This record gives sequence, C-alpha cells and structure tokens, in this order.
Amino acid sequence: MPAASVYSLLIKKENAHEDPIYSCAWTQTNISSEAKEQIKEFLVTGGLDGLVKVWHIENNKLELFHTLQGHSMAVVSVAISPDGHTIASASLDSTMIIWDLTSGNKVHEIQSEATDVWKVAFSPNNTHVASGSHTGKVIIYSIVKGIVHKILDTRGKFTICVAWSADDKYISCGAVDGTVCIFDVQQGNASANLVKNINLKSWVLNACFSKDGTRIAAATADGSVHVILLADCKILKQFHEHSSMVWDVKFKPTSDHLVSVSKDKCINIYECPIPPKDTKK
Repeated sequence: MPAASVYSLLIKKENAHEDPIYSCAWTQTNISSEAKEQIKEFLVTGGLDGLVKVWHIENNKLELFHTLQGHSMAVVSVAISPDGHTIASASLDSTMIIWDLTSGNKVHEIQSEATDVWKVAFSPNNTHVASGSHTGKVIIYSIVKGIVHKILDTRGKFTICVAWSADDKYISCGAVDGTVCIFDVQQGNASANLVKNINLKSWVLNACFSKDGTRIAAATADGSVHVILLADCKILKQFHEHSSMVWDVKFKPTSDHLVSVSKDKCINIYECPIPPKDTKK
C-alpha cells in the first residue's frame, strides 16, 4: 500500500484561539506530582490574539493547560527547549519572552529592535535561542542571562525561518529571497551556501524536518500542508484540511504525527507514517 494512502487527519481542535494561529511547537516532558513523576505530551500555540497557549494531549484530545499572557501584539513564533521545560515566544511587540512550561511563569522578557525577533529556535543544549529578523541578521540570545549573546549577519533579506543542527554547531536560516545560509556558531562566519529547491504552487510560510531526517513538511498560504520525501523531493501527501493559510507545521519528536495551525483558528494533527525504505517499482 502506498505511504500516502494511510495518511489521515487524527485530531481537529476548532476555535483553539479567538484569532488566527501563527505558530506551534510540540514536546514531551516530565511533570512531577505528589504521587509520581509522569511524562506528559504538550502542544504550544501562539497567534494574532497575543496569547501563548499550552495544550495537554491525552487520548487523542487537546485540553488547555495554560494561557500565557505577556505580549501586547501578535505572537509570530513559539519554540520549546529540547528538554521540554522552557518556552520561547516572539511577538510583533518586539519582545521575546522565556516561559517555564510547567508553571506557566515568565522567566525573562527580552526587548529588541522592531521585528528583530521573528521565528525562534532553541539550541540543542537548551541554553540559547536563535531568532531571524527583518534585517537578515540571526540574533542569538542567552536564556540564562536573558541578553543578546551573538549576532550573525547574512547581509541578505528578511530571515523568515531558523533552525539549529542537532550537534549544536551550525545554524541555518532561510530568507524571503529564497537563499539559505549556514553559519558555524563557534566561528560566527557564513561557512557555506546550501541550495535545494522544492517548488510548491503557493508561498511557503513555514517548513520543518521529521526527526529521522527523511521528510519535510511545508505549510503554504493556500491552506495546504505538504509532506515531501527529501531524497527525491517527491510529494508523499497533500492535506487540504484548513480553510485558510497555514502558518506553521511541526512533526512530533517521538512519533509520525504532524501538527498544523492556521488562520482558520484550527489545530490539525495528522497521521504521517514513515514511507517504506524499498522504493523499487
């Protein structure tokens, strides 16, 4: 059976925010209680309403765990630290806020220049957050100190997405002009240019890798979610479950589920199994 035929919508949460949802992130973390320590699954979302919402996922249901208030304008990006304990949120109010996921408490509020915080990504060692900006710069912040640690300059256009390599050595960023720049974080210089084009019929608003590195999920302005096999850029599946542009998409770190959030105020979760390794016809 072809891989695409068993892809399906798993969960849909309508009106998860009162306004369009711009970003999402997924994690599992240990939550201590009086009885015992439990591993729980969480989804974090942010949107036009300026709120960051933390959702507990259990038995294929989304239950609101926290509503975090601190931004005065739209939340354009959220990220969760690899250890699952810390949230970073970036807003059009030019602030980035660091939150404790379990308690919902604010840890740091970092003020920046206008739109200097856009998409955010945690370092694998949980100590720093990288953010793209409208100037083309990638700004690295210290979570512990709540200050700017380093600035990397692409000398390019608006940096709309950033990602950190699993070995904590490189940062890659993509810009509105279609270029991708890779930085050696230790050296602070552009070390290479990476060019790999996947052409879709609409603006790509966000993209992410699966944990195994074999697939890319892309969110587009036409309301679609595309699952693409990286090796040959083949589209495995296209979902058309949203009624408006899809702002963010994320693979679950521990399984083959995928989440998307949209201007239509919905959270969608999909079943996306790994395709068979044997691709012979």
